[in-house]
Amino acid sequence: MSFQDIVVYLDAGPNTAGRVRTGADLATRYNARLIGVDISTKAAFDGESHNAALAIQQQFVTALRGMKVDFKYRKAPPDARTSEELFSHCADLLVATQTNPDDSRLSNSAVPEDVLLSAGVPMLVLPAGWTGEKPIGTNIVVAWNFSREATRAVHDALPLLKAAQRVYLFMFAPNYSDDNEDVQDMKAHLERHGANVTLAGWRDRGETDMTSALFANLDREDADLIVCGAYSHSPFSEAVFGGVTKILLSNISMPVLMSH
Repeated sequence: MSFQDIVVYLDAGPNTAGRVRTGADLATRYNARLIGVDISTKAAFDGESHNAALAIQQQFVTALRGMKVDFKYRKAPPDARTSEELFSHCADLLVATQTNPDDSRLSNSAVPEDVLLSAGVPMLVLPAGWTGEKPIGTNIVVAWNFSREATRAVHDALPLLKAAQRVYLFMFAPNYSDDNEDVQDMKAHLERHGANVTLAGWRDRGETDMTSALFANLDREDADLIVCGAYSHSPFSEAVFGGVTKILLSNISMPVLMSH
């Protein structure tokens, strides 16, 4: 399994250059095709952003010129709402940026959250201000809880997990122990795929919440990527992972690969 087609979303905002740089790095790493999808709104062509909106295609082509990357440019309708209109179905990975209130009017509001929850394709969500100068995937934290969403995310991320220097398997549960059979089974499964796995579980004693425990682990493990399931409104997922999806989509300071 590898990434063959990677979609990177483009707009007239300042975060597009970093997204393209990261998308190009991944496309080079996995010999994948990079598809730039322009998701500009009608409002992007008004006022100060007008020239930047007109130049999106040329800047995408210029950024990739001279690189050994097969690429294509697509333009979504300004009012696109479906995954089909946003070219997300024929892809193995989508690359977007968390919503930034400063330039949200420039890009389609369905990206990232609505597309993430509807497309059935994993999405790499980059933090606002991400420059793309650093590669991702050296030290990866997997937020694991035995749910369908987490299982999907792990399997979607296998190309990255296999290549990482270290994968930290993070769990948060009242009965957590490194010796639990189900924990050892998951560790062994990833290791059979070639991942270098370290257990990083956290026993929930009611003293902190899952998100705080996860962030504490990120600081401790020097991670550069989080892999986790994207949870919508399932009572089970909300009980286990609370509002972590919203937090990671809006407040995290590092890339997150999410699947739903």
